[in-house]
Amino acid sequence: MKPTFLFLFISIALSKPSPAQTSQDTITTYLENAVSEYNIPSISAGILVDGEIIWSGAAGFSDREEQVETTGETLYRIGSISKVLTTALVLRLAETGQIDLQDFVQKYIPDYPVDKKGPIKVIHLLSHTSGIDHYRGKETRSFIHYDNLRDASRIFENRKLTFVPGTKYRYTSYGFTLLGAVIEAATGKSYESNLKALVLDPAGMRNTFIEDRTDPKSGQAALYKKKGNEIIRDVDNDLSNIYPAGGLLSTASDLLLFYEAWRNGKLISKENVQKMLDAVENNGQVLDENAGLGWNIWKHNKHGWVCHRIGGQSGTSALLISYREQGVTVALLSNQAVLDPIWEITNTLIGFGLDHKE
Repeated sequence: MKPTFLFLFISIALSKPSPAQTSQDTITTYLENAVSEYNIPSISAGILVDGEIIWSGAAGFSDREEQVETTGETLYRIGSISKVLTTALVLRLAETGQIDLQDFVQKYIPDYPVDKKGPIKVIHLLSHTSGIDHYRGKETRSFIHYDNLRDASRIFENRKLTFVPGTKYRYTSYGFTLLGAVIEAATGKSYESNLKALVLDPAGMRNTFIEDRTDPKSGQAALYKKKGNEIIRDVDNDLSNIYPAGGLLSTASDLLLFYEAWRNGKLISKENVQKMLDAVENNGQVLDENAGLGWNIWKHNKHGWVCHRIGGQSGTSALLISYREQGVTVALLSNQAVLDPIWEITNTLIGFGLDHKE
């Protein structure tokens, strides 16, 4: 899910808690009150300050019907935050020479059709400049299980591109599905095994997985949505058509571990870390000033450069955001689709993190 223009330039003033508000218990109480006030099934969140997780907490029920309380180990869908992890994986494979970003897709998948508008390079997939369209109709909620990402990419392989590859920016999850197929073809290993070996294990992320309906994980939060003021079950769709784009399960703490490992160059080179934070461009022309590789990027009028990725799909709303010049990062996961107060709650948690530095 690409945030709206309003969200990219959100200028809500961060509340500045008093020193007493920085205690672990007070932050947890704030989260519990937010879950109650906004009638949210559950939230799990964490705050990272200068490389250290200073607080993590959870409130509400991962399963309302069974009255199962959520914990820091409860698994949530993270939606499009998955794209940030996939981007790091592709850049790592580029560093080891297994993928060349300037190669055409056909080097790895020879039978992938070439559109009349031109062939697609790996970098086009990574930067949302391929011209591959986003979902159509009910494809946002697929119930078909695909055994590999090449099979999943057949959904859209014969659709016309929306523009000449490399010339425009257009957000598309399907571009990352094809990127995953390239990963599998280039390495001879599944997307899942590549991600585990090159991203999850080095970052110490022991609670992050693909959501495989053929091998369900225990401890996953049930999926909900709001119908008026009522919370009801959301559809339990199959994510195998978009694993690299939005098919991962994780915890708030794991996402913070990822951010820190990514930031300090443990996963990819510092040069590639910066590449992910640079605006997407073509021949020196910026195509989207708020789009990096994987991240959305923008400048807060007081706190400097920010990167974030929001994730939204059936039964989840997720946000990973870093006020990176301040060294404060927040991960927030919920098992409710379209969580309206997600920015307000996250901004308050950022405020707690900023206060911790004083």
